[in-house]
Amino acid sequence: MLPPLKEGNVNQKIQEQDYKDNSKRKRDTTTSTDDDDVMRMVKVTAFTKIVKALNQAADLDKDLIPSIGQEFSTFKDPYVFYNTYAKLTGFGIRKGQHNKSRRYLRCVREGAHRKSVNEEDRQRDKMTKRTGCKAFMRLKERSDGTCIVKDITLQHNHTLLLSPSMLVFMRSHKRVDPTLKGLVKDLQFSNIKHVNIMGLLTRLHGGRDKIGCHNRDILNMKAENTRKESMNEVQNMFKFFEDMKKENENFFYDYKVDDENRLENVFWSNASSRAAYADFGDCITFDTTYKSNKHHLPLAVFVGVNNHLQSTIFGVALMGNESEESFKWVFSRFLECMGGKQPICILTDQCATMEKAIPKFFPRTLHKFCRWHIMNKHKDPLKKLYKLFPDLKDQLTAILNHPLMPSEFEEAWKALIEKYNLHDINVMINLWAERKLWISAYWKEVFCARMTSTQRSESMNFVLKRGFVTERDNLHIFAKQVNNCVQARHEAKNAEANASTGTRKTVTRYGFEAQVMDKYTRAVYSVFRERQYHSIAFRIKTSQDNPNNYLVHHYNQSKEFAWSRHEFRVLADEAEGRYECECKLWEHTGLFCHHVIVVFEHLRLDEIPSKYILQRYTKDAVTNPDFNRRDYRTTTEDGTSIEYIRTILYSEAVKIINKGCSSEAKFQIALSAFRDANSRLDNENAEMEMENNEDAEMENNEQSSNQENTTTETGEQNDIPHAENNDPYADIQPPLVAITKGSKTTDATRKNSKCKPPVPARPEPELDEYGRPKGTKICGTCNKIDGHNSRTCKARQLAKKLLETHEKVYGPTASSGNIKVRIRNLLARQHIPENDDEEKLDTDEGECFEDETDDEEYEQEDEDEDITEQEETQNTPDVDDKWKT
Repeated sequence: MLPPLKEGNVNQKIQEQDYKDNSKRKRDTTTSTDDDDVMRMVKVTAFTKIVKALNQAADLDKDLIPSIGQEFSTFKDPYVFYNTYAKLTGFGIRKGQHNKSRRYLRCVREGAHRKSVNEEDRQRDKMTKRTGCKAFMRLKERSDGTCIVKDITLQHNHTLLLSPSMLVFMRSHKRVDPTLKGLVKDLQFSNIKHVNIMGLLTRLHGGRDKIGCHNRDILNMKAENTRKESMNEVQNMFKFFEDMKKENENFFYDYKVDDENRLENVFWSNASSRAAYADFGDCITFDTTYKSNKHHLPLAVFVGVNNHLQSTIFGVALMGNESEESFKWVFSRFLECMGGKQPICILTDQCATMEKAIPKFFPRTLHKFCRWHIMNKHKDPLKKLYKLFPDLKDQLTAILNHPLMPSEFEEAWKALIEKYNLHDINVMINLWAERKLWISAYWKEVFCARMTSTQRSESMNFVLKRGFVTERDNLHIFAKQVNNCVQARHEAKNAEANASTGTRKTVTRYGFEAQVMDKYTRAVYSVFRERQYHSIAFRIKTSQDNPNNYLVHHYNQSKEFAWSRHEFRVLADEAEGRYECECKLWEHTGLFCHHVIVVFEHLRLDEIPSKYILQRYTKDAVTNPDFNRRDYRTTTEDGTSIEYIRTILYSEAVKIINKGCSSEAKFQIALSAFRDANSRLDNENAEMEMENNEDAEMENNEQSSNQENTTTETGEQNDIPHAENNDPYADIQPPLVAITKGSKTTDATRKNSKCKPPVPARPEPELDEYGRPKGTKICGTCNKIDGHNSRTCKARQLAKKLLETHEKVYGPTASSGNIKVRIRNLLARQHIPENDDEEKLDTDEGECFEDETDDEEYEQEDEDEDITEQEETQNTPDVDDKWKT
């Protein structure tokens, strides 16, 4: 162990340091004695501060303290060794200057601060930690690659940090494991909040100071992940689609680009979604929602209901706009995906362009408007009527829910208008004009699977935006999150299917109840059972006209059963197996109404005819069992179960981990085995990828040779361009920000959004001589990543010098600031060479240079605002003449 320093040895150390300084440079003989005293006091203070740190170092093991003559096999070893010593002592290190044979490792506080901007241009009040610290370690690199320590200084002139929680703020002591990066990335793109991410990392590592980095590093890590994911988002989205298609060839996707080769529309559907449409695609809802991705493309989702009465996704589309052409494209791709099968009924909101497109692609489909949207559109004028007539709301709701035929609805509506004298009220006129598109009495005989509004689409949009997608998501992240939502819906469906395999105790002993319990799923049987319970309140009597006709009515009127005093006529012919009710609820929803259930109980029916139990509500609702409806493969190419392989590998890995934790030697053996296996697997993947690339290249060469041999009738070869890139999606550009309904935009912003991308494409960083990026921040002036900012940009400095030259010729003007901005904007579009600045600035008064900027760019900028519009058009000032001198 080294002997600890004592404060009595401080003066001796100062004298030794002064002797070294005198040997390197001569002291100024004019320095006064007072200055020497001041410098001596400073040195005494500095050494007093580091006595504790040196004593801490003296307590270290001798092998942990660097010394002259130490040898290392590579340069990386002395860096790790010196950094370990620095961490134990309380300072950080950086790599200093080096040449072919000499290298320096220095304290992070070595040197002095150098200003990069003028004080008047400074925007942030940053502090410097450079104190001119002389602590260093000099290494000499030998010809065989080994290193030896030739010189070392352990003294510092600043306070050392001994707290581990403070050392993580030094770059050399930050340790970010690749596994940690992967975990943060997975949590980030799973929409986990930052505070929850930090809480999880703190718990996993046992404290904030043990993570290896601090909060700002995690934020920077997330920002870097976002930047990387933003690059090639369109290509990554199509790569995800191709991967899904490799898992199951029944995965479907298609896209459309505009004239500028920008992505405009895209549609996709999972294999499981296509299979679900084949089973439950008789009625669908279609709606669009906004702010689900960073381009604000409207999200259109085709939603239906399965045999467990759960919402299921049939297809997803992102639309560049909500024009009629976009809806036509989406509907055409949907029909192509689903084999041309049209639904019986489709529910939408009152979108005019959608209303025009639907009949052209769904001619045999009933198009209905959502009742909730209709009433919500007229809610303000209806509120005023409800205040004037307190009983109007209950009576209007009863008429809308009237379960009878159109003629009876119209009579009840006219009676309501007469009662409250609402003939000239616009809201009532509009509701009456659109009645056939949203009043259920007009399509009672059309099956709608218990859907009378787009509530299922609204709910699915809420689920997507609440738990899966955000308005900051890139396209490929958005597509993956939608797929996660689809898988979550499958999990809920499987859970309900598993619950439906059990049996429940029937309410009665009737045979028909045991039949429906055995056939229906648990959710559908629950609906039947609830209606059977409420049917007890209904009374039944036989019609005098026909013994097979029954009249059913509620014994007492209540809010739960509106119009319950009405006697519903039910036809029940046991011989023919025919059961019909005039309320048409079975025809409309496929489920029995209270009136029919009362008749079943009255007849003590043992079995319901099978035609009245729809297959879509049963446990065996699958129509095409041969269709591969799995989104992911369950077996390998040789037929082995993937789940079996994963289970075997996991169990073996756990065994190795448990054995490797018992000792250091076993840990090294286990770690070496994992690394060796990982390396071999990487090599195997690389070889397979190389073989695939060679096969693809051979196919491309064959196609190219066939195209070259193809000649026209005149004998000339066809001029067919050959694609340099095998990726068909490489040239597709990201879409523009969509202008959706309700956006607070003017004509100017709408025009600008069509002319340029909303988010400028992030430029690629410039590389230095070693091929490393020069920085990560974008210059606001030249829009480049070149290791500078807008204050230190050469284009800005060059603009300032050009302005000075301009003022020398013409003198300062009131518009000098505008001229400077124009020069800077002009230079930002041009490439400025490293060593050609002086040539560009060599503009004496006798010489001239021309500005190649268009006249329109600077037109009328420097003129007085009092000039009229006519004078401006007739006498446009020749601003460019000022720039030609």
